[in-house]
Amino acid sequence: MVIDSIPLLIPDLPSTKQLLPWLQRIEHNKWYTNFGPLVQEFESKLVQLFTQWNHGNYYLTTVSSGTDALELALLALNIPEKRRALLPAFTFPATATAIKQCGLQPVFTDVEPSSWLLTPAIARQVLKKMAFDVVLPVATFGYPQPVDEWDKFQEETGIPVLIDAAAAFGTQPLGERCIITFSFHATKPFGIGEGGLVVANSADFIHQVNKLSNFGFDCGIISQSGSNAKLSEYHAAVALAQLERWHQIIKRRKKIWEIYRHYLGAMGNKISLQETPDDPVPATLSIKLNDIGNNLSQLVKQLAKKGIQTRRWYYPPLSEHPAFRDIQRVAPDGGDCLGVTKELSMSLLGLPFHTDLNEEMIDYICCHLLYSKNHSQFPMASEQSFPITQND
Repeated sequence: MVIDSIPLLIPDLPSTKQLLPWLQRIEHNKWYTNFGPLVQEFESKLVQLFTQWNHGNYYLTTVSSGTDALELALLALNIPEKRRALLPAFTFPATATAIKQCGLQPVFTDVEPSSWLLTPAIARQVLKKMAFDVVLPVATFGYPQPVDEWDKFQEETGIPVLIDAAAAFGTQPLGERCIITFSFHATKPFGIGEGGLVVANSADFIHQVNKLSNFGFDCGIISQSGSNAKLSEYHAAVALAQLERWHQIIKRRKKIWEIYRHYLGAMGNKISLQETPDDPVPATLSIKLNDIGNNLSQLVKQLAKKGIQTRRWYYPPLSEHPAFRDIQRVAPDGGDCLGVTKELSMSLLGLPFHTDLNEEMIDYICCHLLYSKNHSQFPMASEQSFPITQND
């Protein structure tokens, strides 16, 4: 097999044939948005799914994007303007922009060196140095946040916890107190094009988010200004078709992750992977190149010449973007140097990770993942085989 190019990401969405029955229902209903029957059916199935995964009672509402999920959840918390919101500097901009859009003051902090997560322990350390009114931990690259620990943090401090689990649908467990948001963007494991979700164990809170997604209307009256952030029936159609194939998507992504783990394992201590107590399948695959120094940009160029698309998540960190340079930074030790974030931004490399990959492609990627010139030090093939077919 000749490999010309391996894209970083390829969305895995339903085919036209799989979508058609749902689109025909829209045509029959003549209902295209404003909490239509397909949106209601999708939400009902999600409640069943979360109950099956978490064995609890949860309430949820869909919205038009993962960013809207964050913004509306923050608005529903009704935190006074200019209050502080703690978040990791090592995250996608949506976390910070949502905070700013809601009139709150973002405060960047660091992440834990092995999990790459803002943990309750870090939040407690920051709290000793500076007060804040809400914390937004991020499920980085789809790796779940320890929700039980965050529930305990909220119970002990009274500070609301809003987990940005944009890429962690299917891996992030739900808790008893935390609010959790998800993204259904096309690049996410459960992609529908655009969409988002807010989940909580409070019916009143979710009702408020639902109102805010429709400008704030409640029986024709607006008591709190919201936005137009409803999920359309067309996106719900994609979502319902996607639910029917979700098991196969998970199965295939797990198989691809197993193959990657095998080949990357042969590289020994030259690389490090994100570590959490569980071993979830990541939403995107980033590896830490140990002792890479200032050569990562050169490696990216070398891989591109071999047809391998890569990305540097998150480089530079949010705290170094012009739009966010004036935002306060508080490290766990009370200083303003976010050392782990800086190190990760200089040494992480995102590799292709999607359901169109096969073992030969992964072998090819790993063989060219070098920051030395001796390609032969990595295995070109393995005695252990992990066959992938399109039916997996």
